Amino acid sequence: MKKLIKVALVGNPNVGKTAIMNALAGTSEKVGNWPGVTVQKKTGCYSFRGFEVELVDLPGIYSLTSYTIEEKVTRNFLLGGDYDVVADVIDVTLLGRNLYLTLELLEMGIKPVIVLNKMDELEDYGYTIDKNVLEKLLKLPVVEISAVKKKGLDELSETFLMVATGDLKPEGFTPLYSDTLENAISLIEYFFKDVKLSYPKRWFLIKLLEKDPEVTEWAREVLGEKFTGLSKEMERIEEEVLRKFRCDLPSFVAKERFLLASRIATAAVKHVIEFPYESFSDKIDRVVTNPFTGIPIFFFVMWLVFKLTFDLSSPISDLIDNFFSSFLPGIVENYLSFLPQPLKSLINDGVLAGVGAVMVFLPVLGILYLLMSVLEDTGYMARAAALWDNFMKLFGLSGASVIPMILGFGCNVPAIYATRAMRSSVQKLVTMMIIPWMSCSARLTVFSVFTAAFFKEHQSIVMLGLYLLGVFLALGLAAVLTRFLAEGEVDEFFIELPPYKLPAWNVVLNQTFIEIREFVTKAGTVIFAVSVFIWALASLPPGSTYAGEETFVGYLGKLLLPLFAPLGIEDWKPIVALIFGALAKEVVVGTMGALYGSSEEGLGKALQSAFTPESAVAFLVFTLLYIPCVATIAAIKQESGGWRYPLLAVAIQLSVAWVMAFLVFNLLTFL
Repeated sequence: MKKLIKVALVGNPNVGKTAIMNALAGTSEKVGNWPGVTVQKKTGCYSFRGFEVELVDLPGIYSLTSYTIEEKVTRNFLLGGDYDVVADVIDVTLLGRNLYLTLELLEMGIKPVIVLNKMDELEDYGYTIDKNVLEKLLKLPVVEISAVKKKGLDELSETFLMVATGDLKPEGFTPLYSDTLENAISLIEYFFKDVKLSYPKRWFLIKLLEKDPEVTEWAREVLGEKFTGLSKEMERIEEEVLRKFRCDLPSFVAKERFLLASRIATAAVKHVIEFPYESFSDKIDRVVTNPFTGIPIFFFVMWLVFKLTFDLSSPISDLIDNFFSSFLPGIVENYLSFLPQPLKSLINDGVLAGVGAVMVFLPVLGILYLLMSVLEDTGYMARAAALWDNFMKLFGLSGASVIPMILGFGCNVPAIYATRAMRSSVQKLVTMMIIPWMSCSARLTVFSVFTAAFFKEHQSIVMLGLYLLGVFLALGLAAVLTRFLAEGEVDEFFIELPPYKLPAWNVVLNQTFIEIREFVTKAGTVIFAVSVFIWALASLPPGSTYAGEETFVGYLGKLLLPLFAPLGIEDWKPIVALIFGALAKEVVVGTMGALYGSSEEGLGKALQSAFTPESAVAFLVFTLLYIPCVATIAAIKQESGGWRYPLLAVAIQLSVAWVMAFLVFNLLTFL
């Protein structure tokens, strides 16, 4: 009977694990599902030197944190130890990114065989890997292959056999990070000095710092009452990291790991002097990354993304809006008429309005995420960031800030989430702070009504001026913020330019689903809470007309009137509209229409009696610059890890909005 060797294939999505299995096992591949989950399980067997080699193709993952089913399946399999060899398959054209997972395997105590796939593609780009350097740095066996061209497969099988039989014993190295991270690991290790863990201790401790949900729960079980002390110590460590590096613990650990992976990759990759030939990607890049041709192409691509997003999402958003603003309230009126009026108002104006404010975003977010994921997966987004890098450095930012800022003109919410791809924590924070000044499409309704009422002949000039003012102030704020926040941080903007390829639709759709789910479950809760709060302000005291002068919100509008008088605004109703604009900027026009007793079409005449042209411009400037919608604030809170930066952003935006509106009003009045 032949002896069996079980080899686990682990790696990022699309690195070629399945191609290796097909090349080695051929038609012996079997497909099923992992026990208890619907994630696909692939295995294949082949014979080599009297041994039966079973290949297990683990789900493609980027890390070993238990956030996705794929990550849990892979991690549980590796922790279970039901294998003889682990093969870490790496796409050499993306060596730095792939080595991130390698470091996690080493943290877990696993000493894999490093399989460098797509060597032929790397050589096409004029580079090669110094195998000896990589083996020396990682202290692991390294095999170079091309699964598609079936090169290096015999050496790979030979290596599997030698590791499984003990003829080759990978030593592996322990990844060591900065003093701050190593000290943090030592501090929390104290709590486990008398605890026997079922998992590799260093890996366990690092995952605790990353706030891995499963590992945190395991720690709670083994520590019992001592877990409270551990939690307090981790809070103290996170406060120190936030103070020094302005990022949360998980982001800090990820950055440390990525920097180490990048240093290893930089040392191992060598440039070939004689460039073999110009690759397909290089031919495209001659046009796409050239500033003279690349910038027009970039604006065309962004225009196309926005056009498709709003053209495709608009009908769906309208249906959702009608469902929550007309259909469901109609059901409440017809079938729940027996309820007291305040309760019906809570349901219609509070609950349904809040849920509708969340749901109406979904088509826009979903399509925008989908299109941006396609651009990311094809390799274009990396080129766009590199294209704008030099210009953005003038303001303390990098090319990575451009895409989120451009997205902000469509909708600020997905623009905030787009900052996730940025590696610099400071630049990410600064970009999030300035995105609300990118005039989103929702503000366009306010601009359109006011410019049509006051500046009919120069409507386009006024609107263009508002957009440019937002961009100018945003870049100015970025330059100021980076001077304070980036103190001591080294600008390390670098980006891999992956080869152009067709998008992997399973990856694109999965990522889009994850982004939408996070928005609904996290940002949605904040939006809903604020919606109900504003409803309460607009409905109380009992017996008041909704959003009327006698309500709390009406009282608040009159209370704030002295603050707005220097801006030329002498009526409380536009101020109440601005308060309701915290839900969504589209609400500003609808609220003023309701308060002035005019339809949106006839609102222009009512505004002409309440505003002068000078105060109208001041109101538009204030609308452009004051706080963004609740969804945007919730997104900033989610991405920054707390309320500190959202509140700072709100304070800056309100202050600058008032000052700029004051200056504009008085300057126009003087002129």
